Amino acid sequence: MSSAIWYLYEFARKKWLENFVDSKTDPEIAEAPSRFRDFPEVEKELCISCGACVFSCPSPGAIKLVRDEEKEMIFPVINKSSCIRCGFCVEVCPTEPKTLKNGENHLIKEDYRIIPEEKVYITDDYLCIRCKKCIKACPVDAISLKDNVVSIDRSTCIYCGDCIEACPVKGAIKETYIINIDAQKKITSSLVHTLEDNINLEMEKLQKDPDFDVDSLVKLEYPLEDFMVKARKISEHEEMIIKLIENVIDRLKINVLTWNEELCKACRLCVNECPTDAIYFDEKKRKAVKDPEKCLRCSVCYQTCPFGVPALYVARFNLKDDKILITLKPSRIAMRG
Repeated sequence: MSSAIWYLYEFARKKWLENFVDSKTDPEIAEAPSRFRDFPEVEKELCISCGACVFSCPSPGAIKLVRDEEKEMIFPVINKSSCIRCGFCVEVCPTEPKTLKNGENHLIKEDYRIIPEEKVYITDDYLCIRCKKCIKACPVDAISLKDNVVSIDRSTCIYCGDCIEACPVKGAIKETYIINIDAQKKITSSLVHTLEDNINLEMEKLQKDPDFDVDSLVKLEYPLEDFMVKARKISEHEEMIIKLIENVIDRLKINVLTWNEELCKACRLCVNECPTDAIYFDEKKRKAVKDPEKCLRCSVCYQTCPFGVPALYVARFNLKDDKILITLKPSRIAMRG
């Protein structure tokens, strides 16, 4: 009986009633700690469309890049029904501040990010000879041969560089930057056009020499610093520019179609054969003239012309010290009989 009276007394106390009516959850329980990883939040304006988040995501369909045509933006979208809130996409995001945000991820070692902030390693299937030396050299088994293609698992790779040192083919494994994508595109385009213009200019000079043999191997040089002056106006990231030039040079091959008007006999065969109307007959000069903006370097004119006005070369490149070395090899395409 005394126990029942005590409980009634406790329930009737003013303080207890106040606590019951105005009850609140303990802040220590309600407030999520900094390490809590919720669904990632996306800051669209910061995205550079590198795709690192999509590559790192272990859950199929949890994240994808979408394009907003109105705002001309590309950014990631999180599918909450598939997202497992692992935080990998946040860890690999290279932008600063980050496009993707969520709680701190203490499960990933600080020393080894899944993808570095600025660059990744990739294999170039065009240059790779499948010797498997990179696979043997990798200390974390991040490289494998699947369907006769050597691939690097970015979630395992620790970017130690052992694979690049072991690879016998220059450029088969590339260190590629995933920042300033637009700037890299502009620099690449500028490099190709600069080299083309330089080759055409040098070939015009050579063709004026009566002793020049169009069937001979031609070797040219272009000062690297001359292009660096142009590239620095697009980006100030010197290391990125050099690495980009190396990667482009490793596999760049350009068909070069030179044009020697002095040899033209006004037969107009090339004018009729050109598929893009890049060649027209100049009535004043009484010569066939090529429009470099329309020319596809398809070699039809080279195969058609009986007088050797067009000459076709394959240009390959190499980077040595402070120069871009250019080798022009005459084409083996047979001229029409």
